[in-house]
Amino acid sequence: MKKELPQTETQILLPRPPIVVVMGHIDHGKSTLLDYIRKTKTTENEAGGITQHVSAYEVEHKTADGVSHAITFLDTPGHEAFRSLRTRGARVADVAILVVSAEDGVKPQTVEAHKAIIEGEIPYVVAINKIDRPGADVDRTKQSLAENEIYVEGYGGTVPFVPISAKTGEGVPELLEMLELVTSMTELKADPQAAAEGVVIESYRDPQKGIAATVIIKNGTLRSGTFVAAGEALAPVRIMENSLGKNIKEATFSSPVKIFGWTELAAAGSIFKTFAAKQDALYYALDFREKSVAKESAAKKSAEKEAKEK
Repeated sequence: MKKELPQTETQILLPRPPIVVVMGHIDHGKSTLLDYIRKTKTTENEAGGITQHVSAYEVEHKTADGVSHAITFLDTPGHEAFRSLRTRGARVADVAILVVSAEDGVKPQTVEAHKAIIEGEIPYVVAINKIDRPGADVDRTKQSLAENEIYVEGYGGTVPFVPISAKTGEGVPELLEMLELVTSMTELKADPQAAAEGVVIESYRDPQKGIAATVIIKNGTLRSGTFVAAGEALAPVRIMENSLGKNIKEATFSSPVKIFGWTELAAAGSIFKTFAAKQDALYYALDFREKSVAKESAAKKSAEKEAKEK
């Protein structure tokens, strides 16, 4: 019988930092916005300055009253080839930023990203970016949004919007304040004493360290010495890195963590759970496989039955 790590009898619920997904059309400035917030130059290392994967970053935001709050950002690709990654990113997030260019207005991936946000029932804020550009027109952009059934405040709707320049930083503090306001209404809570569980964001093979997976902890604390399982994949929590690439021994909710040493590639979007022993994690993985096979078999039989009846 598998045994997950023991849960506390009495939950100690504490405020959980928000997980924010940044979405929008290709090259409308999503990664540039995150670069400014993080004070890094990530886009210079990307092919053509376009994000090629989902990345997770943890930042500290100091509000106007001087209080620091942690925020986890998910940067999702804007290219059509990465549609599934954007959808996955939206589902794990608590709130979204829909970035749209003040020059170009709404584009196909803007509409697609908005659809993913609505389907995920996630509150969101519109960031009208590139207001520093000569061709920028905020009012025209709001009209473009309305024409695509994205109704911001003052244009027939209640969706908050903030004009920004991800390049110069103009409006970014106001955007972060708006995020704080929106997330304060969701009352995010989690138990630091619970066994960690969350969502797999991405999984890949590292030439030096084997199979790696980036996960977002939604509840509990993940500690070195335990074991994690996501679907049929499992891993010992021995080598664990934070969003800065530093080795850590434990991490708690809303933190993005990279875990190395998986038995196979963990499916993006799958739920991971924590176990005290390897055998328990293995039992969970085998149980998941059996249920998956049974489900596939049932679906196949149903399809064959329908085909015969036709």
